[in-house]
Amino acid sequence: MKKVLLTSTALVAFAGAAAAEVTISGWAELGFVGGDGLVTQFWQDVDVDFTMTGETDGGLTFGANVDLDSAGDLGNTTGKMGDVTVFASGEFGTVTMGDTDGALDWALQDPAAVGSPGTIADDETAHFGRQDTYLDGDYDGQILRYDYSYGDFGFAVSLEMDGANDAELDAEDRDRYDPLWAVGARWNPELGNGTLKLGIGYQAGDEGGVTFGSDDVNISVPFGQDATVWGLSGAYEMDNGFSIGAVYSDWDSDELKDGYHWAIGGGFSWDAFSIAANYGEHSFEANGGGDVDTSGWGLAMGYDLGGGLSVLAGYGSSDAKAKGFDDDDSNGDIDWDSYSL
Repeated sequence: MKKVLLTSTALVAFAGAAAAEVTISGWAELGFVGGDGLVTQFWQDVDVDFTMTGETDGGLTFGANVDLDSAGDLGNTTGKMGDVTVFASGEFGTVTMGDTDGALDWALQDPAAVGSPGTIADDETAHFGRQDTYLDGDYDGQILRYDYSYGDFGFAVSLEMDGANDAELDAEDRDRYDPLWAVGARWNPELGNGTLKLGIGYQAGDEGGVTFGSDDVNISVPFGQDATVWGLSGAYEMDNGFSIGAVYSDWDSDELKDGYHWAIGGGFSWDAFSIAANYGEHSFEANGGGDVDTSGWGLAMGYDLGGGLSVLAGYGSSDAKAKGFDDDDSNGDIDWDSYSL
């Protein structure tokens, strides 16, 4: 989530089915963006988040978060609401449902986010070398996750269900998929002059695939049936402003002969200035001989002016080579970059 020009204010509590405190936070952006195939142009964006929290007499904490971008989805009847989560938390742990991370993504560090101040157009994270969803979202995008933390250690399990109705199943001539499930664990001990962050996890589903890149330029790789992925990550954040992280994941399915992703990233901050860079690669080889190989790197720089205002600059570069993975139209090379200020 971008945290640019952030401001927040707490409002008075309201009474409904249960008393809750409502907090409104948001950010606004202005600048310009450009890149391959995109004329340099002005950019502006505004977003507002509503967070509702409360606590029962027995100590159970509950709440929800709604992104204003998703307000138009709140009246639907499908139960699918992007950027909306509801949670309940207590001594037993935390249960979260909605547009949230699965247990694998929850457990692993994202090297593109390590030490990064962020950019207005996500240039440093929207390249072909970054992976942060794994198999999440392959079904209806609604995830149920349970996580529990004790000291420096935490673990999680999650489920995502195939929400297709009978008419959709008949139109696609398929049976309903079993739930997509994942497990993950992380350990964040203090070590020397900093904090070590380790994570490991596994995810599996009847049907799977992955999409990565930006909203405008992306690559989708279908895996077919019995899709699985396991991953591990590590990061170290030092008190002097240095940070570094890395992640590796291995992918498998009935249609995949081999698949993997790895990435590394790091950053440094001092006084009001911060800078971060990351690089990663995907490689997928089908049993039929086709393959998809991608790489990408990103750079983000920021200067904090105080009072919640920052100056941000970003750059991202991507390269991809595809050969007959899905069909003849998938052959070819893609090279592109993007920048913003």
